[in-house]
Amino acid sequence: MTDILKEEASSSLVGVILENLVKEGKDATPAANNLASSLIKNCTDTLEPLICSFLTSCFMEKDSIQSNLKDSYHEIIFMISLNAPQILLAIIPNFTQELLTDQVDVRIKALNLAGRIFAQPNHCSGEIYRDLFVEFLRRFSDKSAEVRMAALKCGKQCYLANPSGNKASGVLTAIQERLLDFDDRVRTQALVVTCDIMKSNIKYAPLNLISEATERLRDKKISVRKKAMQQLSKVYQDYCDKCSKGYMTINDHFEQIPCKILLLCCDKDCKESWSHNVELVLSDDLYPRLLPVEERMRHWVQCFVVMNHIHLKSLSSILSQKRRFQSELRHCLTLWREAKDHNVEEVKRKQKSCFVKLSSGFPDASKAEDFFHRLVQMNDTSIFDALTLLLDELTFTKAQTIREKFLERIGANHQLFDFLRILSTKCAPTIFSSEHVRYLMDQLSSSTSDTQLKAPFIKLLLVILNMFPSYLRGSEKQFLELLEDDDSVADELTEALSKAAPYISANFSDYSPVLEKMCLEGTRSQAKHAVSAIASLARSSEKSVFSKLCKKLRDSLLCGRKIPTTLQSLACVGQYSVLAFDNIYEDISRYVYQVFQAEPSDNQPPCDQSSGCCNSCKLKIYGLKTLVKSFLPRHGQVVRKIDDLLNILKKTLRSQGLEGIKSCDDTGANVRLAAAKAVLLLSRKWDLHISPELFRLTISMGKDSNAFITKTFLTKLQKLLMENMIPRRYACAFSFSVSGPCRDLQNDSLRYIYGFTRNATREARAGRDVDQRESLTDCPAYMIVFLIHVLAHDPDFPSEDCMDEHVYARFCGPLLSILQVLLSNKEIAPFLCCILRAIKRAEDAVDACKTPRLHILADIGSSAVNTSKCIDATSPQAPRSILLPSSLYKLGQTSMSDSQAKQGQVSYSKYFGTNVHGKSSSYIPITDLSEDTPAIVLEDGDLPLLLGNQIETSMTGSTEASKNNTRCSKKRTHLGMPEKSTTTTSREMKNVTSKKCKTVEGGEHISRDSTVSLRTVESEIPKKKLERHSTCSKESAGASVSNNVTSSKPSGVVSTLKDTSNHGEAIIGQRIKLLSPADGCFHHGTVERFNSKSNSHKIAFDNGDVELVCLDSESWETLSHESMGQQVNGMFGGYFNSSFKKYWERRRNLLVLGNEILSAFCSVPEVKTKQQKKKLPAKLNPTAGEESVSEVTNTSDNISTAGQCFRDFEEVGDKECLKEHDMLATIDFFFLLIFMDMFIITSW
Repeated sequence: MTDILKEEASSSLVGVILENLVKEGKDATPAANNLASSLIKNCTDTLEPLICSFLTSCFMEKDSIQSNLKDSYHEIIFMISLNAPQILLAIIPNFTQELLTDQVDVRIKALNLAGRIFAQPNHCSGEIYRDLFVEFLRRFSDKSAEVRMAALKCGKQCYLANPSGNKASGVLTAIQERLLDFDDRVRTQALVVTCDIMKSNIKYAPLNLISEATERLRDKKISVRKKAMQQLSKVYQDYCDKCSKGYMTINDHFEQIPCKILLLCCDKDCKESWSHNVELVLSDDLYPRLLPVEERMRHWVQCFVVMNHIHLKSLSSILSQKRRFQSELRHCLTLWREAKDHNVEEVKRKQKSCFVKLSSGFPDASKAEDFFHRLVQMNDTSIFDALTLLLDELTFTKAQTIREKFLERIGANHQLFDFLRILSTKCAPTIFSSEHVRYLMDQLSSSTSDTQLKAPFIKLLLVILNMFPSYLRGSEKQFLELLEDDDSVADELTEALSKAAPYISANFSDYSPVLEKMCLEGTRSQAKHAVSAIASLARSSEKSVFSKLCKKLRDSLLCGRKIPTTLQSLACVGQYSVLAFDNIYEDISRYVYQVFQAEPSDNQPPCDQSSGCCNSCKLKIYGLKTLVKSFLPRHGQVVRKIDDLLNILKKTLRSQGLEGIKSCDDTGANVRLAAAKAVLLLSRKWDLHISPELFRLTISMGKDSNAFITKTFLTKLQKLLMENMIPRRYACAFSFSVSGPCRDLQNDSLRYIYGFTRNATREARAGRDVDQRESLTDCPAYMIVFLIHVLAHDPDFPSEDCMDEHVYARFCGPLLSILQVLLSNKEIAPFLCCILRAIKRAEDAVDACKTPRLHILADIGSSAVNTSKCIDATSPQAPRSILLPSSLYKLGQTSMSDSQAKQGQVSYSKYFGTNVHGKSSSYIPITDLSEDTPAIVLEDGDLPLLLGNQIETSMTGSTEASKNNTRCSKKRTHLGMPEKSTTTTSREMKNVTSKKCKTVEGGEHISRDSTVSLRTVESEIPKKKLERHSTCSKESAGASVSNNVTSSKPSGVVSTLKDTSNHGEAIIGQRIKLLSPADGCFHHGTVERFNSKSNSHKIAFDNGDVELVCLDSESWETLSHESMGQQVNGMFGGYFNSSFKKYWERRRNLLVLGNEILSAFCSVPEVKTKQQKKKLPAKLNPTAGEESVSEVTNTSDNISTAGQCFRDFEEVGDKECLKEHDMLATIDFFFLLIFMDMFIITSW
């Protein structure tokens, strides 16, 4: 055949050869194909011109060729490249031109052909067709994404065919560059190709290629990240399998894969979904199914070598999520088992709530919730039993066996198979287990283990035990040996033991010596965790161990051994055993107070650079922490008095070096910081005992001269506020740094105050959904109440003769800056106006001399609010009454002799209120809030309203009493008792009137038994018109006059009534008033009978009701000395109610007489007698249902109010709808006139 070709070679014969070379299908025969291939190999010189001519025609003039082979020329080229590659050299330029053509499909076909040519193993096509190979690599950066994706597929074939070839590196580089392509489809394809290349020869995979592929887990496109997680998990599986077989060693570049997978939990896009997916990857996809626990832990330890704190945080969040899911599922399974024995509807409601929580642990929550409902409807006991077994199992191997049997039993065709597969994964200890912990303990105890890996071992152990302390079960003995022998990791191990102690089965006597040694001789960290471990390990019969330990610690402290450690141990013991610490409290407190009074030594070592404290200041700080923690026990109740500790804190905060507190000048700020933090911590349980001065000194740390101290304090404050650990009033400390000179502190404080406002508003909204009666004190704007009082008592308050607006503007910077932040929400302006107006009508309860300051600050604040563009005077959300804390404010009781001073104060306040705000912009360094911090947009109704029988306050300064057309409820419910109002004698009242300024020390002493955080009084705005009111008043005006004893607070203040023990039959026949929690009203009645068996009294109320009431659980008070007017109200109320029209005519006549008497009284010349100094009653007509009283300036105001009252009665006197409470208010005024008449006669 060769000879024939040499003699008679023609194009037709060449066509037959090429046709047999590429023939496919039924007509193709192996013999014909082999013959054609042989002819091309052996007759290259003869056939080359004819073949090249044909192929050139196919490239250049394809449409003019009549042969059927013109559509198969790519296949012909490929077959020729296999048999005689040199024949194609002549047509390579034409082939290359196809790779450059404008048609994308043509380029792709040419690219695929080139890829097939270069992908042939053991061929040097790249060397032969060098120009074609160069153009082939250029197609990896083609302008068309489809061409680039085709190039990646071809590149994969080329590399896998010749991984060690000369051109392999070029192909690999081109593929790696596509991992950064701007098209996410190309990046995805490049990632798939890269992972396939790595799996083909993972031992020799280029390290930079591994790192670049791992970075795709942080790709900006979610689809790329998902694909990367899937593909890289398979790569890591193959890597772990090769390592377990000894084919390769552990490589840090591959260990970056799980670390980068963990970072997906920090993804801002669908963060929750990523967290659930990552948990499933760590459980099922990251390691080969049959990989032993030991091999898994080798890789986990190496991961912890390369992990940073972000990786650890992500892992901890996943483990925490798994723990919460298991806990909730246990609860759900318990409900399912108890469904038969309980109310079915109630169980279903609880189950539905559980399903909502459990479904949030799945990528698709809505589908998961539906699956849970279907699972319960199936009522398959075997499924619930299997899930319970998985939850209780602690070992990985057994749990894996249980899970596989469970899934095999239900079968892949089960309608909930995929759901149950994921559910069983979440139930089982698939990520870590007790076997993992045992491996770590073995390695830590082994002398042959790598010492460089000890730190990762400990770190991993703590992460596991922190989330699953029960996994330590079974390794107690090894843990104890390690704790005794290895001091280098004693801190970490003690911390792990403190968390795992409640879950392990160990003898306390085995651990007691080593733990006691740590309490006496260890570090402060060891001591803290050692006491916690003792509290968990000691049984009820061994609780006396704390008493013995306290004695040893006291002796060690007094002897001066390891004082920091001893103080730490004592502090922790005080938290776990109140009784044991009480026995040594006097010795410890005496020692701490002596430390505070000790003079700093001249030859003491210099301050520690790390902490900035000398040893003397460190001891003060440690001592403070010890006493503070002892008043914050984890269990039990402290009965010791806290006054001494609060005094020490006050002196420490007030001034260094004064009042017996000694400290070095350069480190005194650290002691003040510790004291301020101590007050914050104590406020969780002892806020009622924190005096206004101590509160002021504490939040003043927000403007400390030391910027580091201020920043540390504000950071601690923000953390406690965000965790709802302390009262919200401490948030006003942020205002000092917002208006301060430090730019960093300004930004931090702005961020803190916005975060606090956002959270407080959200919680107020949630509380309002549950309880419609929450007060304005939940509103973030309420901090103004405390801030103004703090500023009023500030020693730097401008002097009385200062008339410089700039001075006031600079001083009022905190107030104005916080108002600016709060007014970013326009809906809050009406609330601020009402708060400020209420303050202007109140007096300072701590120091009456500071009252003018309060009013000046309130006026300045009002000016700032009124000039803001967000003011809405007609807002329906404006509160009807404002609650002010009674420890700071009291109701205004301005006498006639003070009227001139008050008028001067008003003009003084008004002057600054209209001018200071205009000067404040240059002293408030707050930039545009929309730039630094996003403004808080609050929905309508975010701010809570005060509901009930309260006084409606308009923005114009006038108020109208809200109508109450419903009677007080006759049914009584049990609520917390309000606090008791204090009383003073008439002699004390005279002294108060005779003194213009008097500091009220009682503001610092508040009942410890109160269940509310602040005692409050209401400040009401004066009313232009009084309408009809309900009889549900807290107390009627004039009801507090008895035996020359007059209430020091107006009758509108809610009082906590004193419990009378052993009353029994002793109060039969007496009249009492009883507080109804249902409506907050006092009901008067007479005790008729006492039942000793039920410990209840039969009470006949004035309204005709008769009830059996247990007075031990009620708020009540005897009225045996009630005023004459009240007795008439109680005895003859029904008579007056029935004969109201007749009585009305008599009242009109009485009005005329009363006005004449009052006019005559006001015109009496001044007589210097003691009787004349007595005040008229501050409220002539008490409004039923209100909890505050109006500010009364002089007697003429009373006359005007009384006259207006009777004119109102005249207008409605003929109406049939007059209620009993209208009549009662009239009777009160009648007897008030009688009292005034007697008073006038006595004065004359």
